[in-house]
Amino acid sequence: MNIASIIEYNAARIPEWTAVIDGDTGRLFSHSRFNALVNKLANALVHSGVKRGDRVAIYLPNSPEYLMAYFAVAKTGAVAVPFNIIYRAQEIEYIMNNSRAGMLIAAAEEYTANVLPIRNRLPYLEQVAVAGGLATGAAELADFLSGGSEDFAAVETGPEEPLTILYTSGTTGKPKGAVLTHGNFLENARLNGCHVLHINDQDLFHTGTPFCHIFFVLTVLGPLYAGAGVVTSKRFFPEQALRIISQFRVTHFAGVPTMYIYMLQACSKGSYDLKAWRFAQSAGASMPAEYIREIEETFGTAFCECYGSTETSSTVTFSRLGHGKAGSIGPPARGWEVMVADDCGNPCGVGEVGELWVKGPGVFKEYWEMPEETAASFSGRWFHTGDLGRCDQDGYYYIVDRKKDMLICGGYNIYPREVEEVLYTHPAVLEAAVLGVPDAVKGEIPGAYIMLKNGVEASAEELIRYCKEKLAPYKAPRFVQFVSDLPRGPSGKILKRILREKLGL
Repeated sequence: MNIASIIEYNAARIPEWTAVIDGDTGRLFSHSRFNALVNKLANALVHSGVKRGDRVAIYLPNSPEYLMAYFAVAKTGAVAVPFNIIYRAQEIEYIMNNSRAGMLIAAAEEYTANVLPIRNRLPYLEQVAVAGGLATGAAELADFLSGGSEDFAAVETGPEEPLTILYTSGTTGKPKGAVLTHGNFLENARLNGCHVLHINDQDLFHTGTPFCHIFFVLTVLGPLYAGAGVVTSKRFFPEQALRIISQFRVTHFAGVPTMYIYMLQACSKGSYDLKAWRFAQSAGASMPAEYIREIEETFGTAFCECYGSTETSSTVTFSRLGHGKAGSIGPPARGWEVMVADDCGNPCGVGEVGELWVKGPGVFKEYWEMPEETAASFSGRWFHTGDLGRCDQDGYYYIVDRKKDMLICGGYNIYPREVEEVLYTHPAVLEAAVLGVPDAVKGEIPGAYIMLKNGVEASAEELIRYCKEKLAPYKAPRFVQFVSDLPRGPSGKILKRILREKLGL
C-alpha cells in the first residue's frame, strides 16, 4: 500500500490521458509523463539522503511541482509536511522545528523572503530545493527533475504508516501536527473518487483551496483515484477560476463558500463558457441555502456540501446530489459512523444538540509527539470533533456551533489564541481578546478587543499591520476596538462568552 499507487495505476492504464494541467501557463502532463517526473524526483530525494520516515517539508503554491513533490515524497516512504505558501517566518519556524524536517522543497521567492532569514534557527534543516528561480544555499528543483531515472517503484507501506503531518492549531494556540497515514488517505481517496464526486477518468477537477489543506484529499486524491485530471492555479481569484473552468472545460470545482460568493459576483460582470461544469462542492464552512440556489442557477451545476476535518482525512458526511436538505451536511459517508454525544458521552436523541463524535477509516493516527492531546481527543475509537450538531429523523446531520473558540474566515481556520499571543508581543498592548465576528461574505472575520497599557498609544491600523507582519495575512484582525476593561472570571481569566454576549455576537 502507498498513496502513490494511484498515479502508477493511471500511468499503466491510461498513460496518454490528462493527469495535470497548469491553469496559469497551460502546461499539460499526461499520466505517464507525470509519473515519470515524480519518479525522477523520488530518485533525487533518495540520492540526497531522504529515507523512509524522514520528514520533508513542502512550501509551494498549488502547481504541478507541488503535486510532483508530494507524490515523490510518498513514493520514498518519507513523510510530507506541507504548509501554506502565505505563511511567514514565525509560523514556518515552529512547523519546521517541531516536525524536525530535514529537507524543504520551496518556492524560490517565498523561501528567500521567509525562510532564508531564519535559516540559522532551523537546526534540523539540511537541504533545500527551490522551484521558480535561484536562491542562496538551495538546489534547483528543475535540476532534480531533469536528471535521474524515470523508474521508481513506490515503497510498500503499511496502512498505519505515516504519510503526512498537517498542522492545525489547538486550544493552547500552539499548532498540533495531525499524523495521517497511507491507509487514511487511500480510503478517503477511494470514498471521494467513487462515491462523493460523481467523477470519471475523462473529467477535470479544479479547486481554489490550497493543496496544503486537508481539502487535498477531496480535490486531488479523489479525482486522481478515479483517473481524472487536476487543473492547478497558484492563487485563487474569482475571474481566474471562471476562466480556467471555461478554457479547459473543467467539470468539477471545489471551494469554500466565500470563493463561490466572489465567483457569483465575477460571473455577473463577465462572459464565460461553463457548459462543461456539472459538479460544485463546498466545505470548510456552512453554505447559506440562498447561495446554493444561486450557484445551481447561475453556473448550471449541481451542488454538494461535505463535512470533515484534518483529523478525519476530509469527508465524513456529504449531501447526496438531488437529495440534499437546506443547511444539512448530509448523512454519513460509506464506512463512517457519526454520533451526537452529550457531555457524558451518551447518544443524544433526534433533534438534540451535542458534540459530533465520529469513527471511520480516515481518522488520524495521532498528534505528532503529543500523546496526552491525542488521548483527550478520543473515547475508545470515537474521535471528538469539537463541533456541536444535531441529527434529524432521516439521519441528516446539521452543524450548530463549535465548542472551541476557533473561527472560520473564508474557509481558513483561525485560532484566536495564536493571534492574541502575537498582539501581546506589541509593546502597547496590555490585554487582548480575539473573537469571530459574523460577516456576510467570509462567514466570520477576526476582531480584536484591546486594552492598552497606561500612558501608551497605538492605532488600530498599527496593530493590524503588526499582526500581518508576524502571521499569514488572513489571520490578522480585520478591525481593532479599544476597551477599558474585559469581563473576567474568579481567577482573572478573560471570559469570552460574556464578552460575546455584551457585544451581541
